[in-house]
Amino acid sequence: MNNNLVIGDRYDGVLLETIKGSSRPRVRPLEYFDQGIRVEFPRRLREENPLGTRFRADVKVSQKTRNGKPFGSPYLVATDSSIVKLDYKPTKSIKAIKLNTASDRAYEYIEKEFKTEPKLIKFSDFREKAYANSIDEPEKTTSLVSSSNRSDIIKTYALSRANGKCESCDNDAPFLKRNGQPYLEVHHIIELSQGGSDSPKNVAAICPNCHARVTHGQDAQEFNNELKDKIENLEAELE
Repeated sequence: MNNNLVIGDRYDGVLLETIKGSSRPRVRPLEYFDQGIRVEFPRRLREENPLGTRFRADVKVSQKTRNGKPFGSPYLVATDSSIVKLDYKPTKSIKAIKLNTASDRAYEYIEKEFKTEPKLIKFSDFREKAYANSIDEPEKTTSLVSSSNRSDIIKTYALSRANGKCESCDNDAPFLKRNGQPYLEVHHIIELSQGGSDSPKNVAAICPNCHARVTHGQDAQEFNNELKDKIENLEAELE
């Protein structure tokens, strides 16, 4: 629970749930915040879904003002474009992306693809799914939705494979995001625009320092080649 709210702060991917309100359904946060805090959330989504429906959304801490001064209690505003409805089952958990979810689109996609009973998905099964969604030569004609889903699966796989450590320097992620996830950046070793594949062998989850070096460093090309060899060897060991 966050008792030190700072107006303007943003939180990524907060878990929310619809509950019974005094006159119509309302939404409460299930993590980070007091469950009694008001959440500004689209009325349509609150009323068209049954109570207990869960969503993930980015939220901003807000507060009304009167005569230029804060007025009333702080509340949360959900960013409409970030809202994702979850295929929720109370005991379900996906081990492969538990700590390193790249996006909720990926979470939702994996849920639908695996059609799981309430049990953990093995990393090996998730790896197989990542390869099944790989594209050796991405085409510009690929639809936006399918491309986005596919990219999310590959990125999520890289983050899960890294398990909180930079796949270049092997150091722990430099910090945890507000939602508790280790902060790493997913890098396409050969850029898609340069003909690189969207596949596990062509992505690495690396720290911001290594990402800056591989992008802007004087030895960027050599450093990138070393990273390429390292990821290929890692994937070979996982086979």
